[in-house]
Amino acid sequence: MKLYLDFDPCQECHTLMKELSSPEMLFADEKTRSDGSAKFLRHLTYNHNEVVQAVMEDLPKQKKDQEFDFFK
Repeated sequence: MKLYLDFDPCQECHTLMKELSSPEMLFADEKTRSDGSAKFLRHLTYNHNEVVQAVMEDLPKQKKDQEFDFFK
């Protein structure tokens, strides 16, 4: 899944994006790349509310009809 976000990255965003696009990270093992991506996503989640709101608007809404009978 790819999302294209329009937001103003802070200095830490620029640093994290440089790390993620460095040759060392591009050719690193899967766990290292996953950890780097998770670090960047945590930063976006906690520091950029506009990004979280944009993602929530783009994702499809879950239906509530998946409740079990004993909840009704």
